[in-house]
Amino acid sequence: MKRRDFLKSTFLFAAVSTVLGKATGIMNTALANGVWVAVGKLGYKEVSPQVANGKQCSSCKHFKANASAGAGAGECVLPAMKVAMKAATNPFVKDGAYCNMWAKKA
Repeated sequence: MKRRDFLKSTFLFAAVSTVLGKATGIMNTALANGVWVAVGKLGYKEVSPQVANGKQCSSCKHFKANASAGAGAGECVLPAMKVAMKAATNPFVKDGAYCNMWAKKA
């Protein structure tokens, strides 16, 4: 192998390793931060139109507070939402949000 070919392959390997390393870091960050529910999934709205009736995610039986979601947010433990978002873990929702699957806490 010529020296020029060796240097080309070395630089190519270094570039590919750097790109893959950054992509892996981004994916790990995304997995650690979780998946947020997309507006429109099961009628999800980030601002509840049912505030007067007390229908918000924070008052739903499918809502579970989670510190990793951040302030004013939590997890939706509804299996249908997890399937709709194609998530490996429970998706995050905002406290003041609403979806068509809202159910009163017992």
